Amino acid sequence: MVMIVNIIPNSLSGETNQDSEPSLAVNPANPLQIAASAFTPDPMGGPNAPIYVSTDGGQTWVLNSIVPSRRITGDISQSFSGTESKLYAGVLKFPARSGAQTEQNLLRTTDFLSPATMEVLKDSTDQDQPWAQATTVRGGADVGKEKFYLGYNDLAAPGGRTATVDLSPDAGSVNPNFDSIRIERRSTSGQNGPQIRPVVHDDGTVYAVFYGWRTFSSISKRVRADVVVVRDDSGGADPDPFAALVDDDNFAGVRVARDITFTWNATLGQQRVGGDLSIAVDPNDSSTVYLAWADQRVAGHMLHIQRSTDRGATWSQELLTITNGKNPALAINSESEVGLLYQQVADLDTNPRWETHLRRTTDGLAWNDLLLATTPATTPSAIPPQGFQPYLGDYDYLMAVGQEFYGIFSANNRPDLANFPNEVSYQRNADFDSRRLLARDGVTPVPISIDPFFFKVP
Repeated sequence: MVMIVNIIPNSLSGETNQDSEPSLAVNPANPLQIAASAFTPDPMGGPNAPIYVSTDGGQTWVLNSIVPSRRITGDISQSFSGTESKLYAGVLKFPARSGAQTEQNLLRTTDFLSPATMEVLKDSTDQDQPWAQATTVRGGADVGKEKFYLGYNDLAAPGGRTATVDLSPDAGSVNPNFDSIRIERRSTSGQNGPQIRPVVHDDGTVYAVFYGWRTFSSISKRVRADVVVVRDDSGGADPDPFAALVDDDNFAGVRVARDITFTWNATLGQQRVGGDLSIAVDPNDSSTVYLAWADQRVAGHMLHIQRSTDRGATWSQELLTITNGKNPALAINSESEVGLLYQQVADLDTNPRWETHLRRTTDGLAWNDLLLATTPATTPSAIPPQGFQPYLGDYDYLMAVGQEFYGIFSANNRPDLANFPNEVSYQRNADFDSRRLLARDGVTPVPISIDPFFFKVP
């Protein structure tokens, strides 16, 4: 049975926040423990921002304000290492220190349920869109060590090669070390795209994907880019890190797609677009890796799915193409079944709706389709002061633990069963007969807004 849960706690039934850009972490050592995040403010206006926590596999959720960012976060991503309830995260904190565009913290807590503020492991400025991946080494000389990888766009990097992965080979130590690895080797327009996505296999293989921005027009906002995949075979510790894949121009990083174009900050269903990326490696075979990327064509904003079975050296033709799609998230479960979460605008010209899909395949060719949500794309408004960008978020999240897929997405929160074909449960007060949200008193109507929705699919 599919589980879909609106994770806004009942105590916040009266809130009307734009709780967009969600992220998720499930503890592989105890899948009942789950941490989620979104642009959710601390309800008391306190000095820390909250994460959502669940200890019953996602059925119920509460807030725990432990992120050192005043009241709310910027971009945030979190990952369990698989060691007890230890959680790692990367966050753009508010406010940034004086003179900085952004301030990024790499964080850790030994107990994500504790009220203690997360420990800052590294603080730096002028970065964008942190993406966290943590793991515990299963074998070899480093068995038992925790490693933490954070992909991000370092706008302070020299030479415009901003695609960066921070690696801590001893993340569980008292004072962990960090190496900042520049994974772009080619010339850029002055920066790479903000999406830097690492993924880690238990055998030490690490892939990462990014957009190599080659030209950017400050007038039209048109970007010409390559989709680049890099690989490291020693957990990021190769003598020349992330240089195991070399393209025909003799630069490290295979250009899976070349000279694609899109318009930076164009909008689709009120959501800004400007490239989307996701990558997943088969837990049973580190040679098999799936990739999702996006560009813009005459038909619309297009998602493309490809596969490599030779460790990223060569790539298949497109396995799946999705028109007007956004926010792809790939994961592969213990049975080598591939899951693809994405959001897509349907009926764009007549009755635009954001559809949230989970598609699955065992061979890359035949994909089933599970419609999780279909909600209006025109309400609520993304225009300030009612809303802001990103509207639903620049990303959502999907992961697998064992055979099960776990994911999170944001959507219009009107309690209407027609919007959720596979049913849904709300923690906040909701009257599905009248299709109204209700305040804590169970009587006062509450305007619709954007909420995060957790799901689990066996």
